[in-house]
Amino acid sequence: MNKNIEEIKKYFTEEIRTQVREMTNNEMKASLRDLEGTPAWFAILKYNQERVGTIQNAFLTFDPVKQPTEIARYQGVITGMLDLQDAVLSLKYESKKVEDPKNKEEENQDEKGGAYGAY
Repeated sequence: MNKNIEEIKKYFTEEIRTQVREMTNNEMKASLRDLEGTPAWFAILKYNQERVGTIQNAFLTFDPVKQPTEIARYQGVITGMLDLQDAVLSLKYESKKVEDPKNKEEENQDEKGGAYGAY
């Protein structure tokens, strides 16, 4: 994968960097939320599963006494691998929560002073 570093650097042209800069956070969140359920989403999940599986196999070969740094590093890699997946699912969950009428009812109660409707 490291042999592609130069090609990856070339990918980030000024046009792409401009599009990234000009995208608002709300647009980014909407696009990520819409990713869930698409073929690209399933490709991301499969990629994550394969990479995490490889990393977990590495844990089986590490000696915790002799290689604590490597274990910690790989734990960080797993967290990083799952970050996009977790972010997309969190955005999807939050949007469903906002759309749920029961949740809106609870929010209205909170605005009125809680469950007892105290003003």
